[in-house]
Amino acid sequence: MDIPGRPDRLVGTLVGESTSREFRLAVTHEAIREQDLIAVDVVIRRPDAADSPECLRIWAKVARIERINPLFPVEAGHELAATQTHALDTVLSLSREMVTAVCHVLGAEPIAGTSAGKLDQVRYPAKPATSAYRPESADIQRIVLGDLEQKQGRALDIARLSNRPDVDVQVDGHAIVTRHLAILAMTGAGKSWTARRIIEELAAKHYPIVIFDPHGDYTGLADVPALAGKVRRYHAQFPVFDLDADTVVAVVESLGRKLSDTQRDRFGPLFAAADRFMEGHRDQLDERARWLSDYLGNVGIARFGLKRNLFLLADVVEAAVKSARGKDSVSQDRLVEFAGGSQALKLSGNEPQWLQGMPGKIRAAAKQIHHMERISREVAGASDPLPLDHTQLVVYDRISVVALAGYQPNMQATLCSMVADSIFSARVDQSLALRVLMVFEEAHNFVPARAETEAETRSVTTIRKIAQEGRKFGVGLVLVSQRPSRLDETTLSQCNSYIVMRMVNPADQSYVRRVIESLGEEDARMLPDLDVGEALISGQLTNFPVLVRIKEPESKGEREEEDAFVELENAHRQRSAP
Repeated sequence: MDIPGRPDRLVGTLVGESTSREFRLAVTHEAIREQDLIAVDVVIRRPDAADSPECLRIWAKVARIERINPLFPVEAGHELAATQTHALDTVLSLSREMVTAVCHVLGAEPIAGTSAGKLDQVRYPAKPATSAYRPESADIQRIVLGDLEQKQGRALDIARLSNRPDVDVQVDGHAIVTRHLAILAMTGAGKSWTARRIIEELAAKHYPIVIFDPHGDYTGLADVPALAGKVRRYHAQFPVFDLDADTVVAVVESLGRKLSDTQRDRFGPLFAAADRFMEGHRDQLDERARWLSDYLGNVGIARFGLKRNLFLLADVVEAAVKSARGKDSVSQDRLVEFAGGSQALKLSGNEPQWLQGMPGKIRAAAKQIHHMERISREVAGASDPLPLDHTQLVVYDRISVVALAGYQPNMQATLCSMVADSIFSARVDQSLALRVLMVFEEAHNFVPARAETEAETRSVTTIRKIAQEGRKFGVGLVLVSQRPSRLDETTLSQCNSYIVMRMVNPADQSYVRRVIESLGEEDARMLPDLDVGEALISGQLTNFPVLVRIKEPESKGEREEEDAFVELENAHRQRSAP
């Protein structure tokens, strides 16, 4: 069969064994590279229609290239090395190289009346001695797009073919927002860059997105002109009184000193009493703040008012201990009244002595939480407090970035699981009308393979539930991680689309190969050698796995560093300037 177009598009000839899944190609020197897409035109006669043969174009991907010289034996090479002789100074033949490519069949389409990018299964192998050629860019783009070409309303323009930069690669956004995506790469390979490119493309389609950002990688989205008015940043305040008492005890002890057994036993009732201390209208709260400020001699309480935080709990417990030690029944009654009648604040017997050190331990944890909240606000920049109603984060044509920087990992996991669970529950009970995509940066911290704390256990339970059931309720996930082997395997396996970038750690490579069924063995072997920004995309977001180079996003990440030496010199000049 004649090859359409110019003869220089020929890349080789089929040799040896050919199957419906794989064939070998004797390659014209330097004509192709690994991961290239090639085509072979064949004529297939069906048993039931022998008089009407089908002319098909079989598409294949170059998986591996082998290069040997049968006239240059290994022994000769050792002899040249031992004698330090250059091969050109010998009579050995150096021009009889044989280059062979192993090609994996992707599918076939009719040549007449070119298909809309959909490839059919190949059921009969191509004939040896058939020529293979490099298709036109337009045909490659059509095949990479598949049926997405007819569904441009859901196409996301995120990359170019790595070996053919003139071919744009669009992926199926519907597959991402409904069936989950994992972006996996080692540090510095471009995973956050990739996530931001996808987020920017989804934002152009007005899709509601909630990003859990532990390091400030997504704060730059708000500075993109095309996203003006679409990005809202939130700094997280740790919701102490929205948690159960046991969780708060764990937080207090992780940030400060251990509580005694008695203090731990009494924590729950005292915690509930302090929570009730905040019930009432503004005038009542102002009265309680003034009384508590005067009674403890702490002017800051009256100045700043009562807040639902650990400082409040420490102050209430301190007042309870003081009134009991001083046998001040009037103050005890006042405390009980302010706490809605809670008798937990009326201490007796040895309780004041046992609980005396408790306020200091609580206050030490409160100071650390306050410090974390301050860092979160600074990283978030111009931002709003995280709303108590977390469904307010889900808005049409809005990206909500929840800044978690500054918090310890277990506290980040607590905040993340609370927000995600609230949004998912609202979708389940239909109180939230809009679909939503949640992006988890550093996902291995939120959904680890081995949960070591209660906070991590709750976070894994929540995110795993969303991964398993989110499709039914319009909640999608994007998991971004530099340590995939530390991710919960059940959650990762629920992702139907993957973008895998450079990965050197053997444990991560092995884990990814085992979990991602659409990633072939030859593809997996390429992971350590990928360039920054290069990625293998596979799964339902694309027609078949391809090697691409991700296009640059408009936004910048907080941690995209300036050259250290340039930054040093600039700082020096600024300090030295008159």
